[in-house]
Amino acid sequence: MNRTRKNTETDFTLFDNEERVMEHAETIIDGLEETTDLIKTLSAAYKRAVKDQKRMVRLCDRMQEELRAVKERLEGEVTARAELAEQFRVQAITDGMTQIFNRSHFLELCDHELKSRARTEEPLSVALLDVDHFKSVNDTYGHAAGDEVLQTVARTLENNLRQSDVIARWGGEEFSILMPRTSPENAAALAERLRKAVQEQSFDGKKERFSITASFGLTTLEGPNLTTEKSGMSVIDGLFKCADDALYDAKSSGRNKVVASEYVKGVKLDATEEPA
Repeated sequence: MNRTRKNTETDFTLFDNEERVMEHAETIIDGLEETTDLIKTLSAAYKRAVKDQKRMVRLCDRMQEELRAVKERLEGEVTARAELAEQFRVQAITDGMTQIFNRSHFLELCDHELKSRARTEEPLSVALLDVDHFKSVNDTYGHAAGDEVLQTVARTLENNLRQSDVIARWGGEEFSILMPRTSPENAAALAERLRKAVQEQSFDGKKERFSITASFGLTTLEGPNLTTEKSGMSVIDGLFKCADDALYDAKSSGRNKVVASEYVKGVKLDATEEPA
């Protein structure tokens, strides 16, 4: 009986296929370990990817900042170049002493105005004015005073002309005025007002104050933009030849006055003095 009991204890098992179940369990455990290793590998790779992504984001941010800085510098350079170009343009058309248009740009504006009036044939008046006895101002009070006179005359003209009118320094102590759509009568009245305004200015001559006067010569183009074969002049040249002749008449007949010269189709007909 004891022998039989011993065999029964030795052959005891919980499962009919215990070995197969254990093998299967070991296989599952191996698979779990492999899966765990794979998950660890994937986790490490993910962490590296996240780290790399963050580094790329920081790099992109820096690049964007650098690009923004480059863009701002380029925009600044473009703005600076544009401002410099505008300064050069203004300098090219401006008289340095008086800060009004220079003669060459003034003539360009005259040419533009002539083309604009080609169809309308509205009257176009021009004037030349000369500061009387300007050399005496320089000799008596010095060139600094002479410069102040020219600058003051320029400001006086600016402050008393209409928005449509254009002034320029013609040369030396001479100034030019373009008066679009202005009849001879209105041009003479405007020139007379300017003459009085210039006469009202006074200057510090160190020991004494002094004043100045100016003479005006003007003419008006009426009708079409025509010149004659006889004169051979352009319309602009003809206009200012007439204005200059009128200015000469004003200077030679006593100064400080306005003289108008009639201009028709490029031919100066006569010069008549306007009352001061």
